[in-house]
Amino acid sequence: MDVIQAAAEAAALLPPLLPAILDGGAKEIGKTAVAATLAKGKTLWGLLSGAPASGPMIAAAQAVATQPDDPALHDALKGQIIALLATNATLLQQVAHALSDGKAGTKVTASGAGSVAVGGDLSGSTITTNVGR
Repeated sequence: MDVIQAAAEAAALLPPLLPAILDGGAKEIGKTAVAATLAKGKTLWGLLSGAPASGPMIAAAQAVATQPDDPALHDALKGQIIALLATNATLLQQVAHALSDGKAGTKVTASGAGSVAVGGDLSGSTITTNVGR
């Protein structure tokens, strides 16, 4: 996951959750997200807000929390997340992992006549290829 994609996903996830995360309560969260999303948001927020040089990102997040319907503030938050992730490759990896729920995709490649590629479980299956010899 690159910086832009990670920042875009983080900036899309956080805004409806920020009032509950920053206030420490869940008064609004029932309207905007389920518990799993809140947990994901809290994990993401923990990573971003605990990073060195996260001050401007925190300020942008607080602005979004006070005016969650302002798209300009969402853009500012995304910009601050990009700036933070662009300077910290380890944080980028951690954020990408948190956004993917730890479910890293498996890339498989089938090459050559009769090749078969499987990206998941395939137990109990029979694979037949129609390759002339």
